[in-house]
Parts: sequence; structure tokens; C-alpha cells
Amino acid sequence: MKLSGKVAVVTGGGTGIGQGAAIALAAEGARVMVMGRRPGPLHETVAEIEKAGGEALACPTDVTKDDEVKAAAQQLEEKWGRLDILVNNAGSGMRKPFLKTTVEEFDALYQINLRSVFLVTQIFLPLMQKSGGGSIINVSSILGVLGSKDSSAYCATKGGVVQLTRALAAELGPEVRVNCLCPSHIVTPMMQGEIDRLEAAGKMDKLNRLFPMKRVGYPDDMNGAILFFAGDDSRWLTGNIFMIDGGLSCYV
Repeated sequence: MKLSGKVAVVTGGGTGIGQGAAIALAAEGARVMVMGRRPGPLHETVAEIEKAGGEALACPTDVTKDDEVKAAAQQLEEKWGRLDILVNNAGSGMRKPFLKTTVEEFDALYQINLRSVFLVTQIFLPLMQKSGGGSIINVSSILGVLGSKDSSAYCATKGGVVQLTRALAAELGPEVRVNCLCPSHIVTPMMQGEIDRLEAAGKMDKLNRLFPMKRVGYPDDMNGAILFFAGDDSRWLTGNIFMIDGGLSCYV
């Protein structure tokens, strides 16, 4: 097991990419704290990990709330006393024309997509540094690098995650590595409504054909990159912006 003895934190760990990441990290020997707003899905993730013989802790947390994140960090230190891997995965989406996007909607998206990454990292970083360093993996989007119509707020907030990653990599090395994953269409509960709409309209095949890999992605498609950047195989890599998109970003 490549991550035996390591401790990981995954935000948004109850469903989708976060749940898959938590289970994959635990399968490689890490003890995992999963954070998110809804206790039910977090406990489901923990149950899956424990069923496979791993060790995990559910920590219901609104990652936009300073006091709740501080309490989670304290709980982690009391429970396991260290932190080696932080996966900043929690986020939300919105597709809306720029002139119809309210400032309130932008602020709400900023809070979960960008501010939470800054906040969680700032609060958990001292424990990681005290533990001798580690790996931070931020989950952005291909729309943090590329543009798309009707997605100005989402592109802006996810682009902020990309730039925060680069800045932290420059500042925190060599003890702490910081890398960013930029997925495309990953079928998660957040995206399921759009997938259902396309399937009902008979347009799912058209979407799949956009990708050189001829299909959309699934949470398991993220796990290999997450494990790579979490472990020692990527020990000389930091500041990377890594596309996980079935080749979609190859197109101009």
C-alpha cells in the first residue's frame, strides 16, 4: 500500500469525485477524514471504506464557514495528529448568461469554489507542515483554464483555483507540493440532471462523440491522478495543472 501511515482529508467527500477519492486513498492505506455539509453521504463513504478494511472519519462541515473548518482541523489533530494529503474537492456549478448572473449568485459560487479552497488550505496547512510536509490536490475544472459561454462565474472561480495552486506551489515548496486537477464532464450528482436531460433528448451520443476518448468521465477516472499526486511517485512535481478530460481540451 503506497499510502500506508498517511492521513488524508477530502472535502466534498460524500458523493462524486470526493467519495471516489476518499475510497481510493483508503484502499492504498491512508486514514481519511471526509468533509461535507450532509452527514448522510459522508457516513456512507466511511461505511464503504470500513467495509473494505480501511479507517475513515466523517466530519460534517460547511467549508465556507471559518469556525466549522477550524473545528474540523482540531478534530483531525486530536484523532490522528497529522496530515499528509489534502484534497480540496468541494465545489458547485452554475450555467447562466453573464448579464443574468446576479452578484449574489457570483458571491455564493465564489464562497464554495474558491474561498473554501483558500480557507481550508490555510487552516489545515500548519498541521501538514508540522507533520513534515505533504501534498495538496486542488480540484478545478477545464473551465478554469478554458472559456465557455454562459459560464462566466464558474470559469472565474475555477480559474482562481488554478492560480491559487500556482502561487501556493511557488510559496510552499519543497515541503508541501500543490497540484491542480482540471476535469471535464464527470458524471456526478451535480451533473446528473444535465446527463438525464441529454439522454431524454437523445443527445448523449452527440456529447460522447465530442471527446477523443468517445465518452464522458466518471469519478473512477479521477482516482489514478489523485493517487499519483498524493504519493511519492510525484515527489518532484508541484504547480501542475493537469487536465482530466478525455482529450476534450485538445480542440481549439
